Amino acid sequence: MSMTKRPAIWATMIALILGLTTVAIAQDQQKDQKDPKGRRNQQQQEQPQAQQPVVGPMAQSKDELDAFLAVQNEQSPAKKIELAEGFISKYPNSDFIAYAQTLRVSAYGQLNKPKEAVDAAQLAIDSTIKLGEKFVAKADADSKLTDKEKENLRKKDKNVVFLDKSSPQFQAFMNQSEQRILAFYQTIILGYQQLNDAPKMMEWGEKALGFRPDDLNTLAMLSNVMAERPPSNEEEKTKQMKRAEELASQALTLLPTFLASPEAANVSAQGKADLTSQLHYTLGLVYLQQKPPKLGQSEQELLTALKSKPNDPVTYYRLGIAYVQDMKDDLAMDALGKSVFLKGVSEAGARDVLKQLYKQKHKSEEGLEDYVKSVGSKIGQ
Repeated sequence: MSMTKRPAIWATMIALILGLTTVAIAQDQQKDQKDPKGRRNQQQQEQPQAQQPVVGPMAQSKDELDAFLAVQNEQSPAKKIELAEGFISKYPNSDFIAYAQTLRVSAYGQLNKPKEAVDAAQLAIDSTIKLGEKFVAKADADSKLTDKEKENLRKKDKNVVFLDKSSPQFQAFMNQSEQRILAFYQTIILGYQQLNDAPKMMEWGEKALGFRPDDLNTLAMLSNVMAERPPSNEEEKTKQMKRAEELASQALTLLPTFLASPEAANVSAQGKADLTSQLHYTLGLVYLQQKPPKLGQSEQELLTALKSKPNDPVTYYRLGIAYVQDMKDDLAMDALGKSVFLKGVSEAGARDVLKQLYKQKHKSEEGLEDYVKSVGSKIGQ
């Protein structure tokens, strides 16, 4: 029986849709093309000396920009995919390729097509990395230009832009690109979860950690799937549980810093509680899955998880199983009774084990339902 719990936080996945910065860049370019002289004069009046160039994708023609805006503004997911693929085919060297791929990922997600979303996300990672590398190379080349060389280039092209890697604009662009890449990795992981392909989930989870080893979302997702999907081979299971323990422990170490960060300010109190519970649950399950199981540590982590989320039936079920193995029958009955009371995917399994323990203690099943109601009424107390 599958009781896989979904990791509690998928914050950056929703951020796959184009950010406001990109939208603004595209809209500014559209205004430039409609009234290039007036736009330049306005910018010169507003910031005559200190103007910093906006760092982002630039269209090479009006047709290219209009084609991208058509993709961006399309409301139908199926039509958006068609327009995005047409844009990618027609403008293979465009700076907007990464964003067209982003829109494909988002549209496939809306259509609930995880396989296609996974494929699109892989292409989006590659194109986003290539765009970043292009900008870094230009910034490096621009840093080597003398003032005289820059002035000569301005005489040839009044709209020429020089990139500075130390500027806030450049750093913000690179940070947004990194966040987008992480979102793509997490989309791939979630896609393979929908496809019930645990090996691929773990493969791409490790790739995501290679990109950013301290990403809390990835640590939570990967450790959870490793704990929930143990291999049948004991040697492989031992290795997987060891890795899952490392990742879950790392996530719990990072958790206080995350909860105190500006990023967490956008997470609801329930979201924070769910994440805290999720990580303790995962580590508790890892201890339970290990051979020999670390029952005391498992029980402690699962109890800690329930402090943050006291109405989770799967956590009560896992706690009940830990107590059974630890020969704490009364505590096991209490936990399993609460799992049955809360229903959910764990109800049938919890009821089977509870029935055995109850009959062993009372010599019959009489009063079992009243017992479930009694312990259930104490949840959260």
